[in-house]
Amino acid sequence: MVGPRQDEENPGFDNHAPHAMTVLVVDDDPGSLLVAQAAVEKSGHRCIVASDGDMAWELYQEHHPEVVVTDLMMPGLNGYDLCRAIRAAENGSYAYVVLLTSHGAREDVLEGMKAGADDYVTKPLDPFILHTRLLAARRVTTLHGALAEALTETRGSNERLAEFTGRVSHDLRNPLTSILGYVELGSMEAETDQESAAEYLEIVGHSARRMLSMVEELLTFASIGGSLVRSRLSLADLVKDVADDLNLGLREAGAVVECEDLDFDADGSQMRVALQNLIQNAVAYRREGIPPVIRIHGDRTPAGVVIRVADNGKGIAAGDRRRVVEPLVRLHRQGDPPGSGLGLATCARVAAAHGGRLEISPGQNGGTVVSLHLAGADAPVAP
Repeated sequence: MVGPRQDEENPGFDNHAPHAMTVLVVDDDPGSLLVAQAAVEKSGHRCIVASDGDMAWELYQEHHPEVVVTDLMMPGLNGYDLCRAIRAAENGSYAYVVLLTSHGAREDVLEGMKAGADDYVTKPLDPFILHTRLLAARRVTTLHGALAEALTETRGSNERLAEFTGRVSHDLRNPLTSILGYVELGSMEAETDQESAAEYLEIVGHSARRMLSMVEELLTFASIGGSLVRSRLSLADLVKDVADDLNLGLREAGAVVECEDLDFDADGSQMRVALQNLIQNAVAYRREGIPPVIRIHGDRTPAGVVIRVADNGKGIAAGDRRRVVEPLVRLHRQGDPPGSGLGLATCARVAAAHGGRLEISPGQNGGTVVSLHLAGADAPVAP
């Protein structure tokens, strides 16, 4: 390997490039190969070399270099065939191909570009010219990498959207089918059996309310994650407000809600939604015959705050903790009440909207601890 050297005629070469690339140089002329290798390393990149096309193809498959600088006429695969092989093998990554051509070989350049090359330099190689080509190559490969990541994320989002849509359709179809069936029965028996018709209408009303509740939860889920309106919040005050709203259900379950106060910065509306979902879950998924005890407290961290909601309920198995934060996922355990499967998913979105995450862990008494990690606010707190 030829190490970096200082070049007084071409100052500005970067021996400590912040985004060093792997560059494959292919040339059957030893002298040209050494010059190209020295120029690549002087530009701050890692260089691997090959003296013929077949060796170059093997090295490409092994190292997947970001840049290939190749001669055209050489033993084994020539430069055109090497370029075509690289383009045919690419899957998610992109190699920037630079041709080494002779002066005036315009037809060679055109054929190389048709084969998939991106640029060319002429022999004898000027290290400064190659350095400029590598700068362009770094920009192109960086942009292509970002595009590939965005495409992968978009495909994943589309798959999740399709799955989400399927779950919503399934969950709304059942009560809608029930409504239509009982409406038809009610219309048939309205004149002959009014008592049955009234019962059917009650069932229709129940199914319609269940659909309305799901639609409202879907709208809440969709609205989480927009712009935050941060303010100074008291955890104890938030929990009291939520407990007041849920008072009837808490009293029927004999639930006890305990809270240690903490002042922190967050979006009040979104935090109320999250706390309401977590407290409701603790009541809904309590153990039979055991009144729910829900303990809420917060801790400061270097990154922000963590709000923890612990209960003494059924708990969530380790294998299910990642699934239950997905929209419309329900565990369907024996004795579990019906639900939309959006509660924890909504809480996860609240945490993500605050630059954090949701974490589920086992409680000391077999219950569940849900932790909302919230990043600190960069902007000044609103009065």
